[in-house]
Amino acid sequence: MNKRHQPADQELTKQYADLLRLYLTSPREQILRSARDLGRRAFHAQTDLAALVTAHYRTLTDLAPGQARKWLSDRTSAPLKALLQGYGEEIQTMLRNQWQLESCLRRQRAELTSAGEVLEEEITERRLIEQALRDSEARFQAIFQRAGIGICLLDRDGTIRDSNLALREILGYDTIELHGAVLFNFVHPQDRQSAIERFRQLVQGRHDHYQQELRLLRKDGSTLWTRKIVSGVLDITGELQFVIDMIEDITESKNAELALRESEERFRQIANMTGEWIWEQDTKGRYLYSSAAVSKILGYRPEEIIGRHYYELFTPEDRRRIAPVAGKMMARKETFHNIINRYQHKDGHVVYTESSGLPILDDQGRVIKWRGVDHDVTERKRFEDALRLRDRAMEAASVGIIITDALKPGNPIIYANPAFTRITGYGSQEILGKSPGILQGPQTDPEAIEEIRRAVREGRDCHLTLINYRKDGTPFWNELVISPVRDETGRLTHFVGIQTDVTELRRIEEQQHELEIARRIQLSLLPPAPLVTDEVRVAGLCLPAAHVGGDYYDYYRIGETLNLVIADVSGHSVGAAMIMAETRSILKMMTHWRLQENPDLTDRVADNLALLNDLLFEDLNRSELFITMFYARYHLPSRRLCYANAGHNPPLLIRAGAELELDANGLVLGVMKGVTYEEKKLDLAPGDVLLLYTDGVTEARNKAGDFFGTSRLWHLFRINAHKTPREIIDSVVQELERFCQSKSFEDDISLLCLKIL
Repeated sequence: MNKRHQPADQELTKQYADLLRLYLTSPREQILRSARDLGRRAFHAQTDLAALVTAHYRTLTDLAPGQARKWLSDRTSAPLKALLQGYGEEIQTMLRNQWQLESCLRRQRAELTSAGEVLEEEITERRLIEQALRDSEARFQAIFQRAGIGICLLDRDGTIRDSNLALREILGYDTIELHGAVLFNFVHPQDRQSAIERFRQLVQGRHDHYQQELRLLRKDGSTLWTRKIVSGVLDITGELQFVIDMIEDITESKNAELALRESEERFRQIANMTGEWIWEQDTKGRYLYSSAAVSKILGYRPEEIIGRHYYELFTPEDRRRIAPVAGKMMARKETFHNIINRYQHKDGHVVYTESSGLPILDDQGRVIKWRGVDHDVTERKRFEDALRLRDRAMEAASVGIIITDALKPGNPIIYANPAFTRITGYGSQEILGKSPGILQGPQTDPEAIEEIRRAVREGRDCHLTLINYRKDGTPFWNELVISPVRDETGRLTHFVGIQTDVTELRRIEEQQHELEIARRIQLSLLPPAPLVTDEVRVAGLCLPAAHVGGDYYDYYRIGETLNLVIADVSGHSVGAAMIMAETRSILKMMTHWRLQENPDLTDRVADNLALLNDLLFEDLNRSELFITMFYARYHLPSRRLCYANAGHNPPLLIRAGAELELDANGLVLGVMKGVTYEEKKLDLAPGDVLLLYTDGVTEARNKAGDFFGTSRLWHLFRINAHKTPREIIDSVVQELERFCQSKSFEDDISLLCLKIL
């Protein structure tokens, strides 16, 4: 027992003993009430029940007579009735009363013991609860006052009922100034209404807590950014008791956030102005973020590409190539720079970008995403491709190209293409740094040199042809084109010189010039106009396939004799034309000479061919040429035609009721000497028409490869025989042009037509 309770226990024990005596000797109701009061005092005083029990038995022992006292003092379990037998009715009554008293005492003792245990447990629990409350209060006060963030307790109106040190330091006010003040008075005016509205919603029970970032005003007038966590505290009935408002000063982080946001916005604006497409991708290569520049570059809005793989925007062929290996590429932790990507614009055209990117890693070095930038280089790529194409073209060009530096003395050569080295014989490294004047020599025209110098001084174009010299000293004709090159400011920086070896072209031009002269001579040797007399009409035409052809026709009258000749010299060259001119001259000379000796001579045409063959044999054999010829002589008075043929196409004759081919045996001219030619005679009549032609007519071919042929010529001749010789020839030529679908032919075309009147 606790010593501090001993005096009280002794007093209560004594009182208990006295009440027990009274209980045994006095009216019971009053005694029971006194005992109840005594029990209450004993309970509240935490009296030791064992002492009461001892006092109880001692009192009974003192009151019990004789052996009963001894039994009670020995605390035996013998029934009280056995000890008191023989004492009479009083003893029985006393025993019954004693038994009742003991039963009551036992019941009361049990009740007191049970109540004491319950009360002791309740007291212990209450003490624990009170201690826990005191500890919780102490902890709360320690946390409340020592917290690193500001905390205040508010009532339903937002009035501050308590505040901690951190809040006072945040706002710059002391405890007295804050207590009873409305918190919203410290909120920045621009944020105040939203703060009040959120607080009102919490008070109304629409939510039990909320977070908010807003600005507060310090006592010194400065503004700070805070993050508030506001929670309501309810009682057991669910009614709001008070509000806890935790306030954290986030001014530094907010300023950093605002600075970062401003920096990002500034960077975004710069990126948009420069056309840079900024992007972020996850580890699978799907877009997480895209700047607005993608719209200008690829035609997509940023939200259209979010979630898509980067290679989905490539051209189809690149998409098929990249898709299978995209996973391995994204798994690499390697920064990449200036990768050329080929995208397909939303409208379908190809866009080239230059891409750079780097992996973003976590603390463990794992890739969490990729960040990069693409720059549209489509125009640059096209320009570079054009430059590469230009370089390849310059390298592959058949003409010589050099570039000189106009800013250095002497215009030194800084580039020469392979064609230039091939034309001049100088190596590409050998010619670099040299002046283009190295190509000039003794036969170079001084006036051409001076023109080049003036063009260089004046910075203008120059185009001329002059003689230059190769490295080995051989001259060549050079068609030179010089063009100035200026920079974006208009300053002359370079000259481009194009050299074309036109030596062969000059030779051909000279030959063509000579051929043109020969052609004019050749055409001048042909009859200038149709022959029209009372007896006959004659017309002819020659269309050379080249400038100078080998065909030849002629008609001329000597006295009463009309001479007709058509021939075809093999080849198309000046040599053929010269042979043709020689043949014409010899034939005319022989005809004049023979007819002057015998004006009545109307035959002997075969002799003329034989003599002509012998005279031309050496020239024809030396030049490897030959001549086919049909030669006829028509005697106007007798209308007799004598003719001979040296391997030429037989002329066509249409007369009344007959169509004939005038042929005669004879070898072509120039094969051998001493050839005998067959001579035939035929009398003509008015209306007869004779058409002489070369093989260029019948052997003309169309695009299908078909020959014009003798049958088609006969048909044209037949249906046009009623026309004049000129018209007959024109009809044949027109049909040839239609048949060949061209106005030029592969071989010479010569026609000669005679009509008897």
